[in-house]
Amino acid sequence: MLLLKPEDFEAWVGKQVRVATVPHPVEITLAAIFRPGYPNDIREPFSLMFESPMNISLIDGAYEFDCGKGGPHTIVITQLKPLPNARVYQAIFN
Repeated sequence: MLLLKPEDFEAWVGKQVRVATVPHPVEITLAAIFRPGYPNDIREPFSLMFESPMNISLIDGAYEFDCGKGGPHTIVITQLKPLPNARVYQAIFN
C-alpha cells in the first residue's frame, strides 16, 4: 500500500480534480494542503481541503479522486461548514 504524502498533491493545489461519482464524475478544486507539523511520525500528518460549487454536494464517504502521483486514489472526505459560495470538504491523513 502506498503511503500518500503532502508532496503527492502539491501540484494540484488550485486545480480541478475529478471525483468518480454516480451517475457521472464531478470536478472539485483542491483548495489547500494543511500540515500540522509532526515531523517525527511514520508519515507527516496532513489534510486536504477541497471546494466545490454549491450545486455539487458530496456526502461523507470514500471516493476515487483523480489527482496526485500514481492516482486515482481512494480518499475519504467529510463535508464541513460551507462558505457563502462554495461547499468545503476535508480529507485527513494521519
